[in-house]
Amino acid sequence: MGSFDPRNSYTPLIASPRPWADIEEFYVLLTRDAFDQEPVVDLVRHIRTKYGEERFHALTSMHTLIVSVNNPIEFDRETLRIDYHSRENEWQFSYVSKPFKPAEFTRRYAGPLGIEKFGNFVRMIRW
Repeated sequence: MGSFDPRNSYTPLIASPRPWADIEEFYVLLTRDAFDQEPVVDLVRHIRTKYGEERFHALTSMHTLIVSVNNPIEFDRETLRIDYHSRENEWQFSYVSKPFKPAEFTRRYAGPLGIEKFGNFVRMIRW
Protein backbone atom coordinates (compact mmCIF):
# COMPACT_ATOMS: atom_id res chain seq x y z
CA MET A 1 0.00 0.00 0.00
CA GLY A 2 1.55 3.31 -1.13
CA SER A 3 1.54 6.54 0.79
CA PHE A 4 -0.11 9.67 -0.54
CA ASP A 5 2.28 12.10 -2.21
CA PRO A 6 0.66 15.49 -3.02
CA ARG A 7 3.17 16.06 -5.83
CA ASN A 8 1.53 13.24 -7.77
CA SER A 9 -1.82 14.99 -7.76
CA TYR A 10 -0.64 18.59 -8.03
CA THR A 11 -3.09 21.03 -9.52
CA PRO A 12 -1.51 24.44 -9.96
CA LEU A 13 -3.20 27.49 -8.49
CA ILE A 14 -3.31 29.87 -11.42
CA ALA A 15 -4.68 33.32 -12.15
CA SER A 16 -4.92 35.55 -15.17
CA PRO A 17 -2.65 38.57 -15.12
CA ARG A 18 -4.05 42.08 -15.07
CA PRO A 19 -3.10 44.73 -17.62
CA TRP A 20 -0.22 46.87 -16.37
CA ALA A 21 -2.33 50.03 -16.78
CA ASP A 22 -4.92 48.57 -14.37
CA ILE A 23 -2.22 47.66 -11.87
CA GLU A 24 -0.79 51.18 -12.02
CA GLU A 25 -4.25 52.68 -11.55
CA PHE A 26 -4.89 50.37 -8.57
CA TYR A 27 -1.78 51.63 -6.76
CA VAL A 28 -2.46 55.25 -7.70
CA LEU A 29 -5.92 54.94 -6.14
CA LEU A 30 -4.49 53.25 -3.03
CA THR A 31 -2.09 56.16 -2.64
CA ARG A 32 -4.80 58.72 -3.22
CA ASP A 33 -7.27 57.11 -0.82
CA ALA A 34 -5.17 56.20 2.21
CA PHE A 35 -2.01 54.18 1.72
CA ASP A 36 1.44 55.46 0.82
CA GLN A 37 2.16 53.25 -2.16
CA GLU A 38 3.83 55.87 -4.36
CA PRO A 39 7.07 53.83 -4.52
CA VAL A 40 5.04 50.93 -5.96
CA VAL A 41 3.52 53.27 -8.54
CA ASP A 42 7.05 54.30 -9.48
CA LEU A 43 8.15 50.66 -9.73
CA VAL A 44 5.16 49.71 -11.91
CA ARG A 45 5.83 52.68 -14.20
CA HIS A 46 9.49 51.68 -14.40
CA ILE A 47 8.60 48.09 -15.35
CA ARG A 48 6.20 49.29 -18.04
CA THR A 49 8.75 51.71 -19.47
CA LYS A 50 11.93 49.63 -19.24
CA TYR A 51 10.62 46.16 -19.98
CA GLY A 52 7.42 46.76 -21.90
CA GLU A 53 3.94 45.49 -21.24
CA GLU A 54 4.45 41.91 -22.45
CA ARG A 55 7.71 40.73 -20.88
CA PHE A 56 6.27 40.27 -17.40
CA HIS A 57 2.79 39.40 -16.23
CA ALA A 58 1.42 40.64 -12.94
CA LEU A 59 -1.52 40.98 -10.63
CA THR A 60 -2.15 42.45 -7.23
CA SER A 61 -3.36 40.92 -4.03
CA MET A 62 -4.21 43.93 -1.89
CA HIS A 63 -0.74 45.36 -1.19
CA THR A 64 1.27 42.61 -2.88
CA LEU A 65 2.44 42.94 -6.46
CA ILE A 66 2.90 39.47 -7.94
CA VAL A 67 5.15 39.34 -11.01
CA SER A 68 5.83 36.34 -13.23
CA VAL A 69 7.12 35.44 -16.67
CA ASN A 70 4.23 32.98 -17.02
CA ASN A 71 0.77 33.64 -18.37
CA PRO A 72 -1.37 32.53 -16.66
CA ILE A 73 0.44 33.17 -13.42
CA GLU A 74 1.02 30.06 -11.34
CA PHE A 75 1.31 31.18 -7.73
CA ASP A 76 3.87 28.56 -6.71
CA ARG A 77 6.12 28.70 -9.77
CA GLU A 78 8.35 31.48 -11.06
CA THR A 79 6.73 34.31 -9.08
CA LEU A 80 8.20 37.32 -7.39
CA ARG A 81 6.04 38.76 -4.64
CA ILE A 82 6.78 42.39 -3.92
CA ASP A 83 5.48 44.25 -0.89
CA TYR A 84 6.21 47.83 0.04
CA HIS A 85 5.91 48.56 3.78
CA SER A 86 5.35 52.30 3.98
CA ARG A 87 5.76 52.57 7.75
CA GLU A 88 9.27 51.14 7.53
CA ASN A 89 9.94 52.60 4.05
CA GLU A 90 11.04 49.11 3.12
CA TRP A 91 10.51 46.57 0.34
CA GLN A 92 10.15 42.84 0.71
CA PHE A 93 10.89 40.66 -2.32
CA SER A 94 10.09 36.93 -2.12
CA TYR A 95 10.81 34.62 -5.03
CA VAL A 96 9.18 31.20 -5.36
CA SER A 97 10.51 29.08 -8.21
CA LYS A 98 8.90 25.66 -7.69
CA PRO A 99 5.85 24.14 -6.02
CA PHE A 100 6.45 22.34 -2.72
CA LYS A 101 9.61 24.34 -2.11
CA PRO A 102 10.04 27.29 0.24
CA ALA A 103 10.79 30.69 -1.22
CA GLU A 104 14.16 30.58 -2.91
CA PHE A 105 14.88 33.92 -1.37
CA THR A 106 13.20 36.60 0.69
CA ARG A 107 14.96 39.92 1.02
CA ARG A 108 14.16 43.29 2.54
CA TYR A 109 15.50 46.50 1.04
CA ALA A 110 15.45 50.17 1.97
CA GLY A 111 12.75 52.22 0.23
CA PRO A 112 14.94 54.03 -2.30
CA LEU A 113 16.33 50.71 -3.61
CA GLY A 114 13.13 49.14 -5.01
CA ILE A 115 13.68 49.84 -8.70
CA GLU A 116 17.39 49.00 -8.51
CA LYS A 117 16.74 45.72 -6.70
CA PHE A 118 14.04 44.74 -9.20
CA GLY A 119 16.53 45.24 -12.02
CA ASN A 120 19.13 43.20 -10.13
CA PHE A 121 16.58 40.42 -9.65
CA VAL A 122 15.71 40.35 -13.37
CA ARG A 123 19.39 40.03 -14.28
CA MET A 124 20.14 37.46 -11.56
CA ILE A 125 17.25 35.15 -12.44
CA ARG A 126 17.65 35.84 -16.19
CA TRP A 127 14.06 36.79 -16.76
